[in-house]
Amino acid sequence: MLNPIRISVILGLVVLGLGSYILFIDIPQSRQIEQRVKQDRQILPFDDRAVTRLTWASKSETIELTRDDKFRWSIIHPIHSPADNQEIRRILRALTIGKIKRTIEGEDGASLDFSAYGLDPPYLTLTLSTPSESIEFALGDRGPFAPSLYMQTKPDNQVVLTTLDVMTFAHKTLTNFRLKDLLLFDREQVQEIRIQNKYGVMVLQRVAGVHSLTPNWTFLSPTPGPADKTAITTLLMELGDLRATGFVDLDQEKSAIRRHPPKSHVGITLTEGSLIHHLDIFHYGDAEKAFAVRTSKDPLFEIPTTILGPLTRDPFYFQNKRLFGLEVADLAMLSVQTADEHYVFIHQHDEWVLEDNPSVPLDQNVVNLFISRVVDLPAEIYLPQADAVESHILSPTVIIRGVNRQGEERGKLVLGKREKGLVLAEGAGLKGLYQVRSTILDQLPTKASLLQSQ
Repeated sequence: MLNPIRISVILGLVVLGLGSYILFIDIPQSRQIEQRVKQDRQILPFDDRAVTRLTWASKSETIELTRDDKFRWSIIHPIHSPADNQEIRRILRALTIGKIKRTIEGEDGASLDFSAYGLDPPYLTLTLSTPSESIEFALGDRGPFAPSLYMQTKPDNQVVLTTLDVMTFAHKTLTNFRLKDLLLFDREQVQEIRIQNKYGVMVLQRVAGVHSLTPNWTFLSPTPGPADKTAITTLLMELGDLRATGFVDLDQEKSAIRRHPPKSHVGITLTEGSLIHHLDIFHYGDAEKAFAVRTSKDPLFEIPTTILGPLTRDPFYFQNKRLFGLEVADLAMLSVQTADEHYVFIHQHDEWVLEDNPSVPLDQNVVNLFISRVVDLPAEIYLPQADAVESHILSPTVIIRGVNRQGEERGKLVLGKREKGLVLAEGAGLKGLYQVRSTILDQLPTKASLLQSQ
């Protein structure tokens, strides 16, 4: 039988041990977890989409921005200008995703040295306001982790360590917040393009595509005819991506720049439904910089000179350079005449056959490849002095003719002599004489090579 005194001692030791565990282990751990949960919290106490006003105050300047009910941001100080929505969204998004990881406290309740964290003075002070509340905080030095940044919250003046990336907030000036897009348009809705350069005025118009969902383009002037939709689509993409790299705001500075005669001047006008987008571009010789003008009230925009590449070209650059003049889908008959032989393809039952021997099976891959090369053969060089070289065309080496499904001869390609990797050519798709790559002569199949291997 156990001694009652011994039992009491054992029970007392158990109670003492349990109390010690609760006091020295369980409670501190619970407090640490509670503190960790409390510290690992969001920076913004409200939804960033509710922010309607932002003040960005650095050591060198203060920028104030406001948002309208359509989520369009504007700069109201130190200038009045449309703002770059993407830049502001990037900042607000970073503040939304960012977290407060730790609260920095001084030893034994001593006050902190704010300068040790880059907060006296701060690198940047941000104030964000909604219609009902506002928050202000200051940003200091980079923290010990990647990414991390010290922040001073207001008005409690606590120093916290956040997960913000310093590069999101570093080295931003007024230029970063200004709207840099020069031509805001939907390129799928552009119906007309007008380009004025040293060659005159080019007018191109969008027309419905015949055999594809993508539209085609045609010249209205200087000479009506099909245009190169790839070149035009690329131009519209480049114009849509055109962004200012700098701004000249003062009238005196703008006049000083415009006083000099430009090396080149290009005007571009896009018609998008009822909207008209116009830009004049002046190049004064700087290899890296040109200037764009929208209206006299706007700044003078500094832009890269790369956009001048397509805009200063002659009409031939935007022409549809395929010489043959007939699409594969419209082709019903193709006649090929060389110095050695003559054969005619006929398209029937979704296959190509020889007109004089339709029962002989042809290698359809070989025929289709050859026909696509003929149809898509582009002109490389335009020869405006046609009379000087017309004798070469009068003695052709290859004549290829195409008949459409209505029985009309609409496709034609005439190839002359080979000279230095090029061959003189004319076709139904373009008026005049051109040079094309001479590889087309090496790709002409013989009649025997068209037969299907047994």
